[in-house]
Amino acid sequence: MTSQERHVLGQHGNHDGVSAELEESNAVVQLREEELAARKRQVETGRVSLGTEVVEEQQTLDVPVTREQVTVERRPVDRQPSDEPIGAGSEVVRVPVHEEQVSVNKQAVVYEEVEVGKRAIHETQRVSDTVRKEVMDLDATGDVEIKGETDRIGEK
Repeated sequence: MTSQERHVLGQHGNHDGVSAELEESNAVVQLREEELAARKRQVETGRVSLGTEVVEEQQTLDVPVTREQVTVERRPVDRQPSDEPIGAGSEVVRVPVHEEQVSVNKQAVVYEEVEVGKRAIHETQRVSDTVRKEVMDLDATGDVEIKGETDRIGEK
C-alpha cells in the first residue's frame, strides 16, 4: 500500500494484517464527522407585575417674598416757634410692619392613567319556585239561592 493510499484510508503507519486484509478484500472505509444540531425551547426568564408604589423625592421652590423694614431718620430743622404748647401727655405714633410668609401645601395631581376595563355579559337564567294565590270558597247551608257565578275564579 502506498503512503497516499494509507493517507486516504487514515493509516499512517504500517499495520500488519489490517492493511493486507484491506487490500485483498477491497473493503470500503466510511469516514464520519459530527454535526451540530440546535434545539430550542422556551423558558420563563421573568415576570412583569403592574401595581403602584409610593416614592418620595425632595423638591425645592424659590418664592419671592416682601417684608417691610422700619427706618428712622433724624434731621435738624430750623428752629421755629411751635403753634402748640408742650402737653402733659406724650405723643405716640404707631406704624404697622408687614411681611409675607410662605406656607407650603401639597396637592395630588393625576399625571397618568392606567385603564382596567370591564364589560357586561347579558344572559338569561331560568328560575322556578312555588307561588300561592287566594281563591273564593263559597259554602251554602240550607235552602239558599245564589245568583251569579259560583265557579272559582281563575279555575278552568
